[in-house]
Amino acid sequence: MLIIACRLTKEQQGFYYTIGSLLAMQVFFELGLTSVISQFASHEFASLSWKENGAIEGDPVALARFEDLLCKSTKWFGAAALILVSVLVPSGLAFFGRDQPGPQDFAWRLPWLLAVLGTALNLFATPFFALITGSGDVATTSHRYMVGAIVGSCISWLVMGLHGGLYAVSAVTSGNIVVSWLYLFRQKPELLRLAWKGLKADRTKTAKVAAIDWMGEIWPMQWKIAISWIAGYFVFQLFNPVLFHFHGPVIAGQMGMTMGASNALLAGSLTWLMASSPEFGKLAARRAWSEFDSLFRRILVQSLAVVTFGACAGWALIRMLQAYSPIGQRFIPSAHAALLFAAVSVQVVISGLAIYLRAHKQEPLFAVSVVAAIVQAGAMVLLGEKYASLGVTFSYLGVNLFLVLPSACFIWHRCRMKWHAPHEKLVPLYD
Repeated sequence: MLIIACRLTKEQQGFYYTIGSLLAMQVFFELGLTSVISQFASHEFASLSWKENGAIEGDPVALARFEDLLCKSTKWFGAAALILVSVLVPSGLAFFGRDQPGPQDFAWRLPWLLAVLGTALNLFATPFFALITGSGDVATTSHRYMVGAIVGSCISWLVMGLHGGLYAVSAVTSGNIVVSWLYLFRQKPELLRLAWKGLKADRTKTAKVAAIDWMGEIWPMQWKIAISWIAGYFVFQLFNPVLFHFHGPVIAGQMGMTMGASNALLAGSLTWLMASSPEFGKLAARRAWSEFDSLFRRILVQSLAVVTFGACAGWALIRMLQAYSPIGQRFIPSAHAALLFAAVSVQVVISGLAIYLRAHKQEPLFAVSVVAAIVQAGAMVLLGEKYASLGVTFSYLGVNLFLVLPSACFIWHRCRMKWHAPHEKLVPLYD
């Protein structure tokens, strides 16, 4: 954020963060499959284990189902990557090409094209890491994400330092591309071979018998998560496009930088919950409810402690910068930032409850996500047009605190009582 404030103009900063928000529209193309295949992989890996070079051993039926999941996911994401490019490139050119207040004497068309292509290549690598995460090898995928983030950030900082402007956006994705595919070719070549074999339809008899019924097993959960994720876009990513449209790139850039800080806090606070998601799935598969609940409570408290401390520290830092440094003017007003950080703190609880429920291969928060997205989008457009950053942050906090959190707590309690009832078969509450 410091380098952005020093090397990009206020208008470039607005383009930079709004491009990031539009690239997040990849959720419209992957349609929730990342989360689903991770959960399904965790259940199959209760009977499997990794060998060298990414080979897998264990129960033949579970192995065949895992391979089938890998092959079908690869086909899905390959098609999604191609569609993403064909849709986002012209849409972005049309959105950013409108007349905007302030100077725009900088390149943005080619950076946008390169950023979309990079996002598509990263999207195609997604199913492999989702399956690895679902297997329980969270340390490996976390290491890859860490190295990719460091490499991408360093390249981006270098580009901005050399006055490369918005090419810094594509620099971030290029770092992740190199790290992701190098890791797969060097550490998991067998996984790539299995995917290639599946694409050629070279399947064993066991694999054909144990093939996953996509419409019967995957799709009933996927379509709910897909709509939930699409709804999440309107909750988490609509800030910048709305402000860019109504108030121009400068205010959108202030919102984007503050959102960058709050999203980093949210991601860091959810680290423990996300890392434990495969373990939650395995405990649910074994019906070890007492151990499941104990682990979840402990990790949720850790995440809440981190987000509470981080929210207070983030607000105090922005307030101090706005009082003593011109860099503070690159953020939204500190009072508005306080609303944003408060909303993020509430979001940690909501996300924790969602992760808990999805470990059962169910998506009962589907209806809540859809309603919240509709209310959030409407409130954000109406209030954002009139009150700018105050309007969008107030709507974010209000919807989370008074609509989503009470509903999620009620559904979580109801599902837990039904699913974990002693001596009863696990029955989905929502078909």
